[in-house]
Amino acid sequence: MFDRKTIIAMVLVGLVLLLLPKYYELVSPKKPAGQDYPSVKKPVSTDTVTAAPPPVPVTAPAEAVAAQTEGTTLGTDSIPINPELVSIETPLFQMTIGSNAQASRYTLKKYNIKPNSLIQLHLARQEHRPTVGAVDFDFGRDNFKSIKNISFRATKTSLNVSSGADSVTFSAVDSSGRSVLLTYIFDAERYGFVVALRTSGLRTPEIGEYKIHWLGGVPITEMDSVRDLQYAGSYAMVGEDIEKMTVGGDRKKEFNATGQTHFVAARSKYFMAALIPDEPAAGAELLGRNDAPKQKSSPHYYDLTLRQSWGTQAQGRWTVYWGPMKFDNLKALNVGLEETMNWGWQIIKPFSRLVLWALIGLHDYIPNYGIVILIFSVLIKLVLWPLTRKSQISMKKMAALQPEIKNLRELHSKNSQAMNQAIMALYKERGVNPMSGCIPLLLQMPLLYALFIIFSSTIEFRQAPFILWIKDLSQPDFVAQLPFNIPMYGAAVAVLPLIMAITQFFMSKRTVTDPNQKFMLYFMPVFMLMIFNNLPSGLTFYYTLFNLLAIVEQQMIKVPDFTPSVEVVEEKRKGWRKK
Repeated sequence: MFDRKTIIAMVLVGLVLLLLPKYYELVSPKKPAGQDYPSVKKPVSTDTVTAAPPPVPVTAPAEAVAAQTEGTTLGTDSIPINPELVSIETPLFQMTIGSNAQASRYTLKKYNIKPNSLIQLHLARQEHRPTVGAVDFDFGRDNFKSIKNISFRATKTSLNVSSGADSVTFSAVDSSGRSVLLTYIFDAERYGFVVALRTSGLRTPEIGEYKIHWLGGVPITEMDSVRDLQYAGSYAMVGEDIEKMTVGGDRKKEFNATGQTHFVAARSKYFMAALIPDEPAAGAELLGRNDAPKQKSSPHYYDLTLRQSWGTQAQGRWTVYWGPMKFDNLKALNVGLEETMNWGWQIIKPFSRLVLWALIGLHDYIPNYGIVILIFSVLIKLVLWPLTRKSQISMKKMAALQPEIKNLRELHSKNSQAMNQAIMALYKERGVNPMSGCIPLLLQMPLLYALFIIFSSTIEFRQAPFILWIKDLSQPDFVAQLPFNIPMYGAAVAVLPLIMAITQFFMSKRTVTDPNQKFMLYFMPVFMLMIFNNLPSGLTFYYTLFNLLAIVEQQMIKVPDFTPSVEVVEEKRKGWRKK
């Protein structure tokens, strides 16, 4: 039965579910402005390098890179050429690299924006936007501030990495003997690539550092761009702390830190780009830009920078992760990138991880996530069965005490303190805990929050279909558009929330016995309908199943009748009056 505390709890659940997206948008702390970020978009005049014959020798540097990558053949015996594009294909993505050794296309083969339209994670620079998705280097003003205007030679024009690993090396040298050599290494089973750098003849900057940049972050990939941007942000792991910076409604935001840096990363709702040095970098810089902060759909751009120690020459090796935010993928990188995923509050985090682990584990054997949710709901009900039975018995006892409680209220109508003491004494005498009926609900709350987070922001449920009209378990199952907007409910009609509200009504009808609480019989279904109409259909499907299983459970659990006879109640009433 729903008492006042239960009603308050349910209202709070609904409000939290509604406000969680806003919470994620506001949760990041304000960061102090740092030093200016070096521009990588200014035209390079004095730093332009052209490939000069004979081609720069690549054998020794390439072999050094190969020695660090077991089983990787660099193909240094081939004749370096000067291609417009080098094409790479793996089972996971297609990529092209231009003659400036920067990505010019990156297409994910297993993810669509919409049917027959694959996701592109690289966007070329245009008048209204910067480059999104490319590696760049800054070797200082006496060397090269960017590689974008350098014309490189490559050892191959195409790679088809169907298994194992393969690589392509880009090299350039100018008339003064300054050279830059970049090797891109691709693995058939991994998103992104490894990039290795060797240089010679460059002047050591006064600060003794050079920089590697990731340009632009990650583009918008979802049809609902506003919701996609709610999850956008940049990260830097400096020491043992992961710092988050979001540009949000600002036009520009910066973050600078010095110390051992293990990665810098940028993400959208479902995809990520990250720079991970083989050896910790000397520091990190994050720059966020929003050209039209007053527009909710205005793209956010994040430039990521690692400051690297120079050594005898600028050289290094980095893993570039460029792909979906799948827990297993990020965990395998072994630098803590999985901590950038949305897990909810700290108290909810263990539930979120456990739920995701369970759902993915079931999906390994059951290909339809809708069926997985059904089985998961049954398993949760079985786990909670002992508590639910205890709760049902307690609620039955509470219902049986209502006549006696009513008499106590009448007897002590002018003394609320005496009334409460008498009611608590009655509970103690009969062995009834008035809060025990809320225990299953309280246990469900963190699970419900965890499911909301998992269905809303994990890529496993993105575009995951179920049956019939339910095409995407991460989105509401809208089937019709209203010509007007209803506060809280919205302007679209989803089917599953209607079914859920009906099940809520019948479940409440069986539990509400106090005539004073009949209002709740109608209020709760309507309230839940308003809350769930805009939530992911996977979450609504779970809650609907939970209601249906609760109704079945009520039929199966045999609870003794604790209702006292009229004679017993009257006898106790006389006893109370004598006292």
